Amino acid sequence: MLLKLYLLLLTLICYTNAQEIEMKNNLDQIGVYEHQGDTVPLHLTFTDEYNKTKTLEEFIRNKPTVLTLNYYSCKALCSPLLTGVSHVLNKLDLKPYVDYNVLTISIDPKDDHQTALAKKQTHLKMIKKDFPPQTWSFLTGTQENINQISDAIGFKYKKRIKDGVVDYLHPGVIIVLSPNGKISRYLNGVDYLPFDLKLALLEAKEERVGPTIAKTLLFCFAYDAKSKTYIFQAEKVIGILMFLIVAIFFIYLVKTGRKKQEKDDE
Repeated sequence: MLLKLYLLLLTLICYTNAQEIEMKNNLDQIGVYEHQGDTVPLHLTFTDEYNKTKTLEEFIRNKPTVLTLNYYSCKALCSPLLTGVSHVLNKLDLKPYVDYNVLTISIDPKDDHQTALAKKQTHLKMIKKDFPPQTWSFLTGTQENINQISDAIGFKYKKRIKDGVVDYLHPGVIIVLSPNGKISRYLNGVDYLPFDLKLALLEAKEERVGPTIAKTLLFCFAYDAKSKTYIFQAEKVIGILMFLIVAIFFIYLVKTGRKKQEKDDE
């Protein structure tokens, strides 16, 4: 019995180490590699939620622009990130469509204008103030153009197929572009202060480059809504199993010790 418990515990430890190595490899491959001061390729074309194809330059309209990269079937980080954008836009003391634009580009080439429109409608409902719908465009594009824009802003993600389901491991960040498409500032995380975004947009309007706001970068793996953290679900299961094994092992040792003591007393 003792040998079996030992072997099971050893197996779990080895498996946990393998999971930690896999997680580290994933984190090494994805993230944000900041390119402040660089200009995004304005000639790239994307299709909006109304099935109209334009260049990035046309979407930016010579205005400061908030840019996010997500995908519309994402059930993890994308929803709280876009919700965070909706909330901060609702409180932002600037005129939408006049003082700024917002662009969300899907990193999944299989997304189309219909999925983009559905996502747009969901998040526009969260904005209670007067907000022209054309302010925030939800875009889709080819893999080639997605690669070019993600490379230009240093947004590194990884496609993953698990149990037949395709998803994307990616960081959570919004980027503020100047009217000429210059990368002005990065804002990490999923919650944004109106003051921070307003300052970033005003600086971008003047073609200025600012430091990154909030250094803690979140990654899209699994979202735990209760604790508002992003974790590997497998680690939770492994942690519980290891705790149970250790507890059982401890109880076994206690009972074995008692039996041995009773025999010695006899």
